[in-house]
Amino acid sequence: MIYNWMDKLSDSETDIQNATRSTPILTVAFEYVEQEQEFNFYIRNVQNYPISLNLTSGDSRAVCHLVKGISRKTSVMGWARTITWQDIKEKDPFTYQTLNVTRAQTTVYNEFFTCTVTKRDFKNTLLRVQICDIDEYDRNVVVAEIDYWINTHIISHFTEFEIPFPIFSPDIGEIELNMAYLPCSQRLVLHYSTVTNLRLEDNCTDIYVRGVLFVNNRRWETYESEKRRRAENACTDDGMHFTRKINFDLDRKYVAKADVLFHVMQVVGDK
Repeated sequence: MIYNWMDKLSDSETDIQNATRSTPILTVAFEYVEQEQEFNFYIRNVQNYPISLNLTSGDSRAVCHLVKGISRKTSVMGWARTITWQDIKEKDPFTYQTLNVTRAQTTVYNEFFTCTVTKRDFKNTLLRVQICDIDEYDRNVVVAEIDYWINTHIISHFTEFEIPFPIFSPDIGEIELNMAYLPCSQRLVLHYSTVTNLRLEDNCTDIYVRGVLFVNNRRWETYESEKRRRAENACTDDGMHFTRKINFDLDRKYVAKADVLFHVMQVVGDK
């Protein structure tokens, strides 16, 4: 969960303008050469790269899944809202990925890919683009994802598009928090957090909440709540409660540039 301070604050010394966080945008180019039955695509960059749950690496890569012959309709009456991974796996997708690059506000990939797509498949081919952080084990941690039907636009020659990413929110549970910003002491206070409907591993023993403050997309401070023994309430609507306050020192002039990233951490063994 990421919280962005968007309320405007002003006093004699500070007048914060434009206190909004921008949507991540994928810059990509497509081309379909009908005579050769080739689909070419170029992954340029991601602007406003999202702050992610993975804090152990500074690297990123883009992973692209090209799915041919997948049906866009759920029934005679309508169109599918989403394509599930089960749908994709059944069609044996082609998977491409860029080289690792350094994560930044605008993360640049600059990679070109090509694949054979017949005229028959052109209308039913989906490109799923995932933007991934890389963890300490070189595994992909998806932070943004978008689906694009390759016949959406006319792409008889290379055409560049800027496509905003939808909100990426995997269903892993919820967290409720009480927050307050104290302008006199210039402190952000989080307290009385409740976690509900968590998906926990069977051998999880303890749970705690961690808060990470970012300013201008740079990691600023990290604090944790108390650890509590796992209770089954954490996996239900009743939830588990944490009372220790998490305090961040945050100058008023940085409020509009600040994000707070919340983790609900589970303890498994010694990790």
